[in-house]
Amino acid sequence: MLKKISIIMLFLTFSVFASQNNQMFQTVNKKDATLVKTDSSKEFCNVCGMNLTKFYKTSHAVEFKNGHKEQYCSLHCFAKINENFGNKIKKVEVVDTKSLKLIDATKAYYVVGSSIKGTMSMVSKYAFLQKEAALEFISKNGGELKTFNEALEIATKALPKDEMMVDKKREKVAKKGKKIFETMCNKEELPSFNSVGEAKQYLIDNKVCKNLKPDMLQAVAIYTFNPAYATDDNKKMQIPTDAKCPVCGMFVAKFPKWAAKMSVNEHTHYFDGTKDMFKFYFNPSKYAHNHKKEQIQEIKVTDYYTLEEIDGKKAYYVIGSNVYGPMGEELIPFKDEKSAKSFKESHYGKKVLKFEEVKESLFY
Repeated sequence: MLKKISIIMLFLTFSVFASQNNQMFQTVNKKDATLVKTDSSKEFCNVCGMNLTKFYKTSHAVEFKNGHKEQYCSLHCFAKINENFGNKIKKVEVVDTKSLKLIDATKAYYVVGSSIKGTMSMVSKYAFLQKEAALEFISKNGGELKTFNEALEIATKALPKDEMMVDKKREKVAKKGKKIFETMCNKEELPSFNSVGEAKQYLIDNKVCKNLKPDMLQAVAIYTFNPAYATDDNKKMQIPTDAKCPVCGMFVAKFPKWAAKMSVNEHTHYFDGTKDMFKFYFNPSKYAHNHKKEQIQEIKVTDYYTLEEIDGKKAYYVIGSNVYGPMGEELIPFKDEKSAKSFKESHYGKKVLKFEEVKESLFY
């Protein structure tokens, strides 16, 4: 009981901070917001989980060819969906910043890069039905006039950089989310989620947590979407910036979620994935090295869920899943068998293997 009270008290500051930020340019009264969804995710973005009324002026409503409707808080979140499902989209609408009505996004005038803060992006993007209204906004706040396609292209190109910014912010929130989840939620085995919004909807629909304030629920959703956000940096694999994978030549530090390493005598080899690590392990001479297995001092891999560095020889590996690494199909490592089996079921994996069960023939 005392622990629950401490968690709530801990979050009071967080909630107060969040409420102070409710009065943003993007925010409108609920009565003025048009929300197109009818399920339990009606009030939040399906991608990032953020409240649609709070970020209403940048929201985009989408109707797919099968009649399904979704709503996203920003052009950034829509761009992520469009990359994978653009051919399935029938209609895109955006909020007219002036009237607050949904309008045809393809006919809207977008102001990109104004001094007004954006949503999920360092470069703001606001849409207008009338060109005159957009130009008036520019005269007061700066920015450039763009078409929908031009603004979408800018948002799409900025996704990697914006995602890095978003991930950094989520790390702090996820640490709070972890404490709340461990104290106030049913610690059942959860499936893997493709987005924070998907995690949030699952938490709601399955009543995983009880009596959580909106900001607390968002924190738990961020944590359950990617527990690695809450991982202590000291438990993550430390990778030199100049370390190259001896198998494929890629810089390993660019792919910390997949990194593996092998210590041989006084030298350490780094790999951008366990698949390349195993290829090297079975046949080092193919990659200009003549190490013998008995010279290997340790093998470390990165746990997929937690991003913690774990013992590669004690790990469990899922093969044949629908999750791909930097070099395509991967062996996905986990610290314990339970996590590996859960991942296998959620991502259509073929098998769970121990280290000694992995054979060279798997890679050729």
